[in-house]
Amino acid sequence: MGKERKPRTIKKYTASEQLNAMASQWADNKAICIIGGVGSTKAIKIKKEIINQIENDGYRVPRQSVVPMRYVIDYFGIDINYLKRLAKLEKIEE
Repeated sequence: MGKERKPRTIKKYTASEQLNAMASQWADNKAICIIGGVGSTKAIKIKKEIINQIENDGYRVPRQSVVPMRYVIDYFGIDINYLKRLAKLEKIEE
C-alpha cells in the first residue's frame, strides 16, 4: 500500500520561551505557534480568527502578517503571572 505517514511532533516550549515570544507588541505566525503550542497551519487559522475579531471590534490591522499580542494572549486565555512563576521555577531547576 502507500507510505505510512509519520506522526507530526510539535515542539513543546518552556514558560520562558513563551514569555519571550509574548514580549513583542505584535505576533506573527511563529509567535502564535510558540505561545499556543500549535503548528503553522493552525497558527494561520488562529491569526485569521483574531483579525476577524479585531475588525468586529471596529479596528483595522495595519499589516496582515501580524496581529496585536494582546489579542493572542486573550485568545489563548493565558495567565501571564502564572507563566512568570513557572519561568522562575525553570531557572531554579537549571
